[in-house]
Amino acid sequence: MKKVKFGKLKTVYRGIIFDIKQQELVFPNGEKKIYEYSYRDDSVMILPFDKKGNLMMIREYRSAHNKYVWFLPAGRMDKPGESPRASAQRELREELGYRARDLKLLSKRYPSGHAVYNVYVFMARDLVVDPLSGDESLPIKVMAVPLKKAVQMALDGTIQNEFIAFNIVRFDYLKRNGKFKW
Repeated sequence: MKKVKFGKLKTVYRGIIFDIKQQELVFPNGEKKIYEYSYRDDSVMILPFDKKGNLMMIREYRSAHNKYVWFLPAGRMDKPGESPRASAQRELREELGYRARDLKLLSKRYPSGHAVYNVYVFMARDLVVDPLSGDESLPIKVMAVPLKKAVQMALDGTIQNEFIAFNIVRFDYLKRNGKFKW
């Protein structure tokens, strides 16, 4: 049985955040096709909870969408040698002004087959004030949202980022079914 032949990955674009690479694939029937991949630094995303059990979300202006959008604290692991856990704490401090005494890895996922990077999803609680200046150009508004409301916002499209919405709904499912323990 013939197999797919994979050509060499070639970088066709280098950006500030993403590099684009292309690769030729030759299929057993002789068909050739170019595949394109987006590479970037691994990232972290955090679902932080306050003492009342509210999910600490942020409203941030995104110029690409020309509006404020709902987000969770998140960012690239772009500091040399920084571990996922250290990166999660840095993002919490930069975006919320808190660090977590209790930080637990929920999952490590990649967003799609053509976006080549991992996202480490953390749960955080027992937050203590510990701000750190970040690289955000525009102000971030921190909002304490009850988990039930955050789930509804994820399901009704108020939270438009599907990866964030998925992780909120997934955490709620795991919590309600006893599959997540602090």
